[in-house]
Amino acid sequence: MADGNSTDRNSALKSHLVAARDLLVAPHRLDVSDNPVRMGVVAALRSLGAHAQAIPLYDAVLATAPAFQPALIGRVDASVAEGDLQAALSHIAAALTVMPADPAVLLKQATVLRRLGDMAEAQEVLRTLAADPATTQHQKIAVARGLMAVRDFDGADRLFGQVLAKQPKSEAAWIGRADVALALGDPPLAIARCELGLEQLAGNSALQQKLANALQRIGRTDDAIGILQTLLHRDPRSATVQFALAAAQRAAGRTDEAASLYSEILKRSPSHRGALTAQIEMALLAGDMDAGLAACDQALSRLGAQDPEILRRKGQILLQSGQPADAFAVLSGLRSEAPAASPVHLQAARAALDAGEVVQAEAIFNDILRSDPTNAQAILGLAELAEARGDLKSAMTLLEHHIQTAD
Repeated sequence: MADGNSTDRNSALKSHLVAARDLLVAPHRLDVSDNPVRMGVVAALRSLGAHAQAIPLYDAVLATAPAFQPALIGRVDASVAEGDLQAALSHIAAALTVMPADPAVLLKQATVLRRLGDMAEAQEVLRTLAADPATTQHQKIAVARGLMAVRDFDGADRLFGQVLAKQPKSEAAWIGRADVALALGDPPLAIARCELGLEQLAGNSALQQKLANALQRIGRTDDAIGILQTLLHRDPRSATVQFALAAAQRAAGRTDEAASLYSEILKRSPSHRGALTAQIEMALLAGDMDAGLAACDQALSRLGAQDPEILRRKGQILLQSGQPADAFAVLSGLRSEAPAASPVHLQAARAALDAGEVVQAEAIFNDILRSDPTNAQAILGLAELAEARGDLKSAMTLLEHHIQTAD
């Protein structure tokens, strides 16, 4: 974690860079000759996490050089980093006019579409890439991962297999095939694939970790722990192995050992998302809501005060601990950037309902049903609201509709 002096230096540097940016985007300075300087300032701002501050510089570059590919791609990435997925989609379309069928841009398009909840369109983009002979072996791995994200496991498996046919020592492809098996609920197949991969890549740490994960899923937790302890003995500072071992220790009920491992990880990597999240989960499993909230606040201090996943968890804990008004304040702020399928909408509605914000709860339930007309939880929520105001006829109508759609 950065110390106070480092934070102050970064803040001062950011201020100087923003001042330089303001000069470089002034209308009277919009000259193509300044673009190398603009891109340099962009790189510095983004290295500090100041993606929003970099966007005007990308726009200035593109105003003077509309076909400059690094700025086109950078503009997309900055929009994604800021969570503005609709803007990212618009800039991807602009990039594709300059770089038609570019695999890297199409991969970004598929990712954004998936995050917006448009799984079918994302899958179509990915399948087009998978069938394109120009797609490289490295890109095929990324496409296969994208297909897994939209739950096209057969397509992903075929693509990983194609990579292995040409590159039998591809770690990423062997890991991918094991992940497909695990996603399909077939740990024995995952174990077999890991063992085949280890015949090609003897001693490979990533494959052994995946093997341990698969063994754990069929109840062979002690075998998994043994593999991971051997790996950790080989590389005592590996946060990846420590994290996997901590998960196995938790599965075996050895919570003290797991907690110690998470603490070790955070000593060296204070912003390790997995370890921070695990500490929240362990507090909740122990039934300690106060410790869960404290762990959320620690995670927010290290990952950023607006981290949506940690805020969502904090909202859930506040709701579970009988603080619905505070929960609603947290969860409602996340809705504008959340995909339509995100659970945050239902959580916000439930928090509003429990906090007595009936109008807000009803509006959110209706928003959910506009994008997902058969959402059972939203229908039941509206029925509950109707019953609470004495409108039993509406409540019964909603419940009958729920039963019909469930059939």
